[in-house]
Amino acid sequence: MLLFTFLFSLLSTSFKPIQADSIVVVNEIVLNGHHKTKESIIFRELDFKIGDTLFINDVNKRLEINRRKIVNTNLFISVEIHHQITENGQLNIQIQLQEQWFLLGYPVFLLADRNFSEWWDRGHDFNRTIYGIDLIHSNFRGRAERLSLHLENGFTKRVDVGYRIPYINKAQKTGMGFSISYMTNNNVAFRSLNDTLFYFRSSGHTMRERFSTAIFLKKRIGFYDNHTIELRYNSIGINDTIRKLNPNYFANHGTLQRYAQLSYSFNHDFRDNVAYPLRGKRYGILINKLGILPNDDINQLEITGDYSYYRPLSRKWFFGMSIEAKISFPDRQPFYNTRGLGYGSRLVRGYELFVVDGSKYFYGKQTLRYELFNKRINLKFLKTKQFNKIPIGLYPTLFGDYGYVENRFSDENKSKLANKMLYSYGCGLDVVTYYNLVVRFNYAINSFNKGHFVFNIGREF
Repeated sequence: MLLFTFLFSLLSTSFKPIQADSIVVVNEIVLNGHHKTKESIIFRELDFKIGDTLFINDVNKRLEINRRKIVNTNLFISVEIHHQITENGQLNIQIQLQEQWFLLGYPVFLLADRNFSEWWDRGHDFNRTIYGIDLIHSNFRGRAERLSLHLENGFTKRVDVGYRIPYINKAQKTGMGFSISYMTNNNVAFRSLNDTLFYFRSSGHTMRERFSTAIFLKKRIGFYDNHTIELRYNSIGINDTIRKLNPNYFANHGTLQRYAQLSYSFNHDFRDNVAYPLRGKRYGILINKLGILPNDDINQLEITGDYSYYRPLSRKWFFGMSIEAKISFPDRQPFYNTRGLGYGSRLVRGYELFVVDGSKYFYGKQTLRYELFNKRINLKFLKTKQFNKIPIGLYPTLFGDYGYVENRFSDENKSKLANKMLYSYGCGLDVVTYYNLVVRFNYAINSFNKGHFVFNIGREF
């Protein structure tokens, strides 16, 4: 009798019917506002389709995650998802989109130095600036294809042409692209000494000439994982004056370096906004082989890994952290191909005036943000809808950084910062606006207890 009661209870539990309101069926997905973008580009970002069933308690979360994925295509100024659940368990979804202005021309004004602080410290000479134009079509043919033309004059003369397409197969998972770049410099950094770059300038002769062309293949796995393989050819030539100033500028002590380059990268990106993330995480790895042919002028291997994490602490407070580490071989490398900390965004804040060369490094950044202001301002006098609504976000910040660079030959360039821990702390203000533009004002204090103001403008594509 007890056995019969147990079996009856088990069967009753196993065959308990699902409550009618526990799941809903996606009945329709309506897109509005996508005047140029093909529907397939938007639907490829959704992790559900018509006929799929969703747990009713997960609907709001699923729709928000999918909204963020559409935002991160960088094709739309705003994305709103509205939904309705009918009495018979049908889910009707409406996605309201406002497209960006896809054909854009940006004036280019850049500092030739690594950052504003270094440029100002070198006398804020406008001869050390770069001006030009960026022409970008970010949604060519409505398929999220990107065409770009970049022209520079001034400190650097440069021409870049690029093209990329997000998919070339029916499954919409495999993309490709190519780029061609040519530039010349009359003013060249020829070595680092005491953790400072030293330049040589010529008014009548080209000091360095660079040509590069690349083709890449990109495979998207799921919605957040991307694998990319790139094949690149580089040719760099320098004036003999640069060779004499630094015989180790290239590995062969010559004036020309030519090599093929093969790279593989993996990227997992689950952030709410690629331009200014407040939630989510990202991690990746890059394996870069410089010199893959027998006659290449360099033989160098680089492996770089990074991890970023962002989370809200409350409705207004947000925490973010990121770490990155790199190892490369051999330990002795040409000056031109050595990149430690201080180049681009790879730095410990507070050390913007320095460049720390080495074959290995790691650094970390921690930032606490407060959302002071985050609204969309309507400019009614502008008739163009891609520009008459300006999102403005103001985020005061507190931060702390650390880093380390290994250089077994630090005595040769008299480095005082290599092979020791670097750290800094400070505060700032981030201004976030449309078209992925982020302006940062920071005041940082380094381990020498020296503080200075740092200004930075960046744009994520």
